[in-house]
Amino acid sequence: MDRRGWLALGALLLVIGVLPVGLSCGGLARFGGEAAMSPAPAMEAKDAAGEASDSEVTTWKRSTLSPNTSRLRVGDDTDLPLRSLKASARIDGFRARVVIDFLFENDRGGDLEGTFQVRLPDEASPYFFAFGEHVLQAAGTAGLVLASGEAASDSEPRSLMAERAEAWRGPKEARIVPRETAALAYTETTRRRVDPALMEWAGGGVFNARVYPIAAKKLHRIVIGYDVDLVRAGKDAELLLELPEVGNASVDVSVAEHALAGLEVVPEREGRSAGGRKHFRFEDAEARSVRVRITPATGLVLTGKEETGSYFATRFVPALPANPAAAGTPEAVFLVDTSLSENPDKYNVSLKLLRAILDENRATLQRFAVMFFNVEQVWFRPEWVANTPENVETLLQFAGRLPLEGATDLGAALHAVTASALVAGGPTPRDLFLLADGNATWGESEPYALSRALERAPHLTLFAYRTGMPGSDTKTLSHLARQSGGAVFSVVGAAEVAAAATAHRSRPWRIERIEAAGTSDVLLAGRPTAIYPGQALTLGGRGAPTGKVWLDVEQGGKRQRVEVPTGRTVDSPLAPRVYGQLAVDQLEELTPATTRVAIAYATQFRVTGKTCSLLMLESEEDYRRHRIEPAAPLIATETVSALIERVLDKTRRALGDPKESFFAFITELEQGAQNKTALPPALVRALRARPASEFEVRVPPLKTRLRERAQLGAALAAELSRQEPSYKVVTAEAERRLSLGPDDALKALSSLVEAAPGDGVLARDVGYSALAWKRGGQAYHLFRRVARARPYEPQSYRAMADALTELGKTDLAMAYLELGYVGQWDARFGDFRQIIAMDYLRLLRRIARGELTTSVPEYARWRLGTLADAVALSSADLVVMITWNTDNTDVDLHVIEPTGEDCHYANRTTRIGGRLSQDVTQGYGPEMYVLERARSGRYRVEANYFASDAGRLGVRTKVHVTVIENYGTPRERVTQKLVSLAEGKERHAIVTVER
Repeated sequence: MDRRGWLALGALLLVIGVLPVGLSCGGLARFGGEAAMSPAPAMEAKDAAGEASDSEVTTWKRSTLSPNTSRLRVGDDTDLPLRSLKASARIDGFRARVVIDFLFENDRGGDLEGTFQVRLPDEASPYFFAFGEHVLQAAGTAGLVLASGEAASDSEPRSLMAERAEAWRGPKEARIVPRETAALAYTETTRRRVDPALMEWAGGGVFNARVYPIAAKKLHRIVIGYDVDLVRAGKDAELLLELPEVGNASVDVSVAEHALAGLEVVPEREGRSAGGRKHFRFEDAEARSVRVRITPATGLVLTGKEETGSYFATRFVPALPANPAAAGTPEAVFLVDTSLSENPDKYNVSLKLLRAILDENRATLQRFAVMFFNVEQVWFRPEWVANTPENVETLLQFAGRLPLEGATDLGAALHAVTASALVAGGPTPRDLFLLADGNATWGESEPYALSRALERAPHLTLFAYRTGMPGSDTKTLSHLARQSGGAVFSVVGAAEVAAAATAHRSRPWRIERIEAAGTSDVLLAGRPTAIYPGQALTLGGRGAPTGKVWLDVEQGGKRQRVEVPTGRTVDSPLAPRVYGQLAVDQLEELTPATTRVAIAYATQFRVTGKTCSLLMLESEEDYRRHRIEPAAPLIATETVSALIERVLDKTRRALGDPKESFFAFITELEQGAQNKTALPPALVRALRARPASEFEVRVPPLKTRLRERAQLGAALAAELSRQEPSYKVVTAEAERRLSLGPDDALKALSSLVEAAPGDGVLARDVGYSALAWKRGGQAYHLFRRVARARPYEPQSYRAMADALTELGKTDLAMAYLELGYVGQWDARFGDFRQIIAMDYLRLLRRIARGELTTSVPEYARWRLGTLADAVALSSADLVVMITWNTDNTDVDLHVIEPTGEDCHYANRTTRIGGRLSQDVTQGYGPEMYVLERARSGRYRVEANYFASDAGRLGVRTKVHVTVIENYGTPRERVTQKLVSLAEGKERHAIVTVER
């Protein structure tokens, strides 16, 4: 059997009882318990002096974004100053626990709400978050240093709170809470002006934490704790602590000595030994960058106990028999990410890999094709290119001219490649090299939905690369590789590039099973079906190995039993969380089928991610108000590995299916704790009969004209290179690019989304711009992300329906309008039900007139009749609707009629018949003006920024305005406008309508 056969076979088979989440068959093990492939010994990198030693394998130098980068933002472009920080790291073998105290000062005159954003190392897992006012004052420093006596002795939550008790006023520790419940509780609590905080996963190693109140002229401490795997560099392992620049800083490092065969720290320190651990301390400038490099003891196993039992974890490289490398495919496709998050460090590494793969495989890789992508896709040449040195140089010159900006639409790029004439339809095996961080911030983001594109081209095998740089979504990379029979290779420094360039030519071994006496529920990170020589794997489970651990593998009918080296054990509190993170990651990959169990495990092991967030409220009463009770210890009635295998057997064909995904979301809404809403059974039955293709929302590709880095303005280019695009500069650039077309303008705005993934305010802001510019496909996915995160805010369903109508997805538009209409929403949303009913009625009348088509005509006719009776408005000369993107914000609609009378919240009914809906004072809208019989003359539409969230500075509100003339008639005309409001009491003219 050739290499293709092995890869295809590996992709089809499951590991028996070894099923952790979303990692590739070539896995990874650099952070977060993921399996990592380093080059096999026979293929390790060489330089001019010969074979590189482990000590020469150094990690990439980063010139811009670093792990632990943080800021406390209180407006679109306003940050509070960081005055001091203290970090401590506990290293037990391959795993580390890091706790960082950040001390910020509110140097402003009022209480504020802030967004604390921290970018953690690749695959770090936060477990602790606390916030409070700092009260310790040190002589001569105005309290800008942390307490010197605070020890790094214990990193468990209870101890962390106790150690800081004297330095805080009313400190609060966050609890792990289901994500939707946490977001709703935070939103409602801040409206009451009390003290909540919320930390949410935003993807790509970014965690956003909203905190309130930040008292005026006070110091505030934010403490975050996370676990992370050390980066493998050859046979060594490394923890690099890079911290923000600040005047007062300190770092304490504690390393388990009996877990080591070697140890090096930079800056150099002697350290002191105590209690079986080596302790190091770094102050001020030296603390900016601390590197700890260890050679782990052979066969090291971490073991630990907590209230639910005993757990173990180990990382190892299987001693697989050597096999001659395969030749590789004669043709290969490269997908190269050019989004903002690649600028410039990751992109430079991608280009090194691109060159190395083409150069090192020139004897067998004869032709190549390269697509560069962000929110659009650009071919180097839309044809196969001969792999000659001259063509490679031309390619790299082309790549060097591309601007690195915008968000990452990985789904659109995968679809464009698999649907292209170059690779579609043929059975010829080809390699697909994905040079990207895998963090899909635009368009589709669910792993199984992404990998469905690869199913259309089963002859493609995807290979990706793990660089160890922050901001990567290794789970997605690994999932895509696993589903296509490929692998994710580790390349954490220049010395590994040459070996990584040919690592894809190895023949994989199929995993049959793992045996570990004394253990149960054994989870192998990545759920790999096959492994490659040189691959490092992370293994976790319940109990502790009492004998040898065996890995059974098979290749070409040849079976091999490989002993997993186990020897020295280290008692560590980190072991249970390795298992917990593997379990949660694995369960979250298969949500919603496993959501309930994923939440239980995330709560028990304090894992922040897709299903759970860290939430702190003011009191126990506040928790009870939102039905948040302390979690009972987890009692596992079924092992995670068995549950995953059962779910896969039952739902394998439905994974990533757009129709099943839609109905799963509907079920979640029906079963939600808040604002329960359900589609009428008749509509559900009609939609169930439709094919899956009708539920897939394919985003029309953007086609921009600005494609040269030299065309960027100097101010924008500087901000992009720092990955800190300011709202003011980017929106001004978008306005400038409108002269080139909406696609260029939208690409500029997408950089804001890339820089702040998970920010619902920005997603709505950019989404409304996309709607106004008739880019419904782009808008739909932005609002879909908001709806998934905040299903209790109905405005998203209305916006998605607008986008879907533009795309011709009438049935889906009806479904989302139906959700908004039948739902029971919070009273703060005003007359939302009446306004969405008018939207829905308008859509149904267009169907009745034949302007739109539907596959559920009977239901459309029935609903048309019921809505016509409910709305009791057959037509209107003028309808004006506004909605906006910020919560806790009061925007008022004003319509000045030809008589001079101003229809607004204090004058809702005018002499000529104008009517205004209920005033919405707490965010989002909508508000609506209706005039059935208009007088001739001029109608001026204006928006007044009456009151913004007093707790945030300089927050711009984007108002989306829809003006409908001749509503309900064949002569209906719709105009959409956008306006940005930046200052309170600001009144802005929007549009003038002549009748």
